Amino acid sequence: MMALVGLKRFLVMAACLGMAGCATPPTASRARVVDMPLASAHADISFSLATGSRQNAACDGKLNCPGQSDRAEATRFNRQVQRIAGALQQGADQLYPDLAQRVPGLAASRFDVYVVEGAEPGSASSANGRIALNAALGTGQPYDDWLAFVIAREMGHVIARHHEENSAASIATAVVMNIVIPGSGLLKSLVSAGGSGLASSGKRDVQDLEADAIASRLLEAAGFRLRDVSLSLRLAPALPNEGQWSNNFRRSSHNILSQVRKS
Repeated sequence: MMALVGLKRFLVMAACLGMAGCATPPTASRARVVDMPLASAHADISFSLATGSRQNAACDGKLNCPGQSDRAEATRFNRQVQRIAGALQQGADQLYPDLAQRVPGLAASRFDVYVVEGAEPGSASSANGRIALNAALGTGQPYDDWLAFVIAREMGHVIARHHEENSAASIATAVVMNIVIPGSGLLKSLVSAGGSGLASSGKRDVQDLEADAIASRLLEAAGFRLRDVSLSLRLAPALPNEGQWSNNFRRSSHNILSQVRKS
């Protein structure tokens, strides 16, 4: 029993080390965390492994080529995504004239927003500003304001450099485990995974709130009224009850609705 308690304390300590201090506000500790070597590359590799290929609405004659109506729907959604992403990019440029310095990995200081194949609603982003939206998000012909919030949330995570922060935690925890814990590689991998999980879960709620706050400012700078966004969130079809993305988006929606009610 004591051994288990000791292991748990050790994992918590390793998680805190990876996050550069559990008690320190994320904005204050960000520079020390995200500047860790390989953090950005680690985050981008994880993103590439987790997302699918870019959706191609064009028909190349293959047997599984989508029908004309499906291609038209995919084209419409892709154009909607690019139009909204362009407006949010302008908002980001206005709010953060130092965007290139703030997010060094951002290619040409621009976000790359695109649609990937996916039967379930979801979105993801990488440290270098790639934002992937599952095609399922377009099946309900979403309102511009709703879709803008989806994209702005991911931009918020990129601008706050959460991906590098989480990758730095994983790398630091893995290094500690390899130095301190003797034994097989399997044991180290299992314990390292546990420590990384504690690190990410301990910061997830804080990161989501930070991304939501950035998203609100981006939306307003891009010309989207928060009251219109909140209305679109209320009118949008209910998301599936299961799934981490749906649960996180539901919490973020509540944050925006609460912010509008208080204003």
